[in-house]
Formats: sequence, C-alpha cells, structure tokens
Amino acid sequence: MKYVLRRHKAKFDIWPVVYIDLMTQIMMFFVILWSISQMQAKRSGASKTLGDTTLHEVTLPGDVLFPSGRTKLTPQGEDVFARLFKDDTGEVLSFETGGLTRRVLVIHGHTDSDGKKDENYVLGFQRALTVYKEIQKYGPEIADHAVLCTHADNTPTREVPLFTGTLTPAQSQAISEAKTRNRRITIEDQVISAVKQE
Repeated sequence: MKYVLRRHKAKFDIWPVVYIDLMTQIMMFFVILWSISQMQAKRSGASKTLGDTTLHEVTLPGDVLFPSGRTKLTPQGEDVFARLFKDDTGEVLSFETGGLTRRVLVIHGHTDSDGKKDENYVLGFQRALTVYKEIQKYGPEIADHAVLCTHADNTPTREVPLFTGTLTPAQSQAISEAKTRNRRITIEDQVISAVKQE
C-alpha cells in the first residue's frame, strides 16, 4: 500500500507571524541592554539624569575650618583650601568643558543639632559662603559655577540611637563624636548636562 503525502496550502501567510516574533525578540534585546546600562550607572554613582556625575567629593571637618559657632576661617582652614585649590597651571579650577557639559562645585555647609535649627541653617549657609569666597581667591570664574547648600542636624548624627534616661559616658562620647562629624563642609565637583531638559 502506497501513501501519498500532500501539502495543504495554508489559508493565511506565515510571514507576519515570523515578522512579529522577530520584532518582539529585537525589542527584548534592547530592553535587556537598557536595563544593564541602568544598573551600571547606579553602580558607578552616576545620576539618573543624563550627563550628571559627581567626579570628586571631599569632606572637611568643620572644627578644623571654623571656630565653634563662627563663620570666619581659621588659619588652618585657609591652609587647607590653599593646598586643595592653589594651582599655578590653572587646571584645578578650570571650568572649560567643551559646551556639552557644565562643571559645578556644590558646597554644603553642615551643622550639628545643638542650638536653634533656624540659626543652624544660617550658620551652615554662612560657612558655605565663606568657603565659596575662599575658593574664589584661586579661581574667580567660580561665580558662575557654584551652588551653596545648608544642612542643619543632618546625618551622620542618625548613626547614634536615641538614648533615654541618664547617659553613660560611652553614650555621651558617641553623641559627641557624631556631632563632631556633623560639623563639616562637603564639596562636590560635578559635571552636569548643559542641554536644558523640557
């Protein structure tokens, strides 16, 4: 007995199914690539905004830069900024980036939780302003490239748990050390996108 195989012609073309499947695979490929690039950006500390990156960050102890409760730099503080920013080549405070990005120095003035919060905000800002003026001695063009921020009662004080009752010497020491770490100046050297987002 002989069997004859016959091909039946489909009532529809198969190519649209293959085409849709191919497009789905390509779309999934690009979604995976995009996800990987997002994870790498987070690992490198890059901002979610395209082109915004903190290149360098330096934290300086406020007790070295300023007398307690004051906004005038100590001689040691002036020496710190001279070492950081004095540069005969002019490269340290060069703000020339080629136009697609913009270099910005973000100066944060931090205080501890002692005293009134309003006064601490003012103290933090005035210290950031003092630092800005000191840096301006080494790079006058900083005026167009600086952002000043103030923080009162900010981290790392939160590292210390809230104690109730009578404090032990160790607890008092921990609070004192955390407040000392809080009194600081942080300078971020950022490169941000020069393209305005709408």
